[in-house]
Amino acid sequence: MSYPTSQVTFALAAFLSITSGSAHAFGAVGHSAIGDAAAALIKGSRAEQQVQRILGSVSLHDIAVWADCVKGIDPASEFKYTVTGRYPECAVFENNPDEEARMRDYVQRNHEACAPKPGEESCHKQYHYTNPALQRGRYVQGALGTSEHDLVGAIGAAVTVLKGGKAPAPFNLANEREALALLVHIVGDVHQPLHVGSVYLDEAGHAIDPEDGVDRGPTHTVGGNALTLPASNLHAYWDNAPGKLSAEDLAALPAAARKIAASSGDVSQWPAQWASESLQLAGQALQGVTFGLRQQSLRGPRWAAELPADYEPRALAITRQQLARGGARLAALLKAIWP
Repeated sequence: MSYPTSQVTFALAAFLSITSGSAHAFGAVGHSAIGDAAAALIKGSRAEQQVQRILGSVSLHDIAVWADCVKGIDPASEFKYTVTGRYPECAVFENNPDEEARMRDYVQRNHEACAPKPGEESCHKQYHYTNPALQRGRYVQGALGTSEHDLVGAIGAAVTVLKGGKAPAPFNLANEREALALLVHIVGDVHQPLHVGSVYLDEAGHAIDPEDGVDRGPTHTVGGNALTLPASNLHAYWDNAPGKLSAEDLAALPAAARKIAASSGDVSQWPAQWASESLQLAGQALQGVTFGLRQQSLRGPRWAAELPADYEPRALAITRQQLARGGARLAALLKAIWP
């Protein structure tokens, strides 16, 4: 199927509106909690030994945020790290010449490796998400909003390197440490519903199918980044949801992760399965949300969103579930790499 040029262009260009502050799926709390749960589930296994060999003194808890911390490397500032002190979770990688050199090298190799089109983000940032329309119902590579270097591809590339292979282009992973850091983080990303699914809206705020061949101008809400709330946007709301969980909720995640059913089929198919599941959950995340008229802002089109009264309890229930799934599936993937 061919797509209206303006819709395709905006679907690509709108990725630019996902900044490092709003694209941290599940935030540091969520990513680190997934790392903690996975660490508990691989304890005593060969996978635990291999993780320790690769990371040394760095834990899964800490490395889980590395792929977001590297967003502090600014290509426009000679690839310097420009956000020292802004994100406490990145402190372990800051003010350390070796660690900052690793981040800089990774970004330099993965900045334009995918030949980003005008308006698109740095390639390594595109590894964190995919944005098929809710109407697709499941993740299908090639659908509008997907790419060969989206989060499904990123998980596959990292697994390939950890199994001793070479990452497929455009991914450029220099070693096992980069691959493991990327894998731990992106498994978290694929379980944040709005890192996988997007609602596409017309100028009146009505949901539409962007693949129906009708040109309605810019319709992509960029995983909820273009859906504004009084304090932020809907994507950031979901990124920050783990921070609203209690200490008891987070402490219970390893036990909850142990109860998660194993993924079916070949390991290579797991990432697409998980993305399909999150696409369904993105529909639930948008259920009952109402949208205003399309408005133009300095950062592109925006739609005001209003949440229903029962929204937060539903969102937190999904968040708890997805964090447990993320921990269980990361552990299962690590054990599959190193049986």
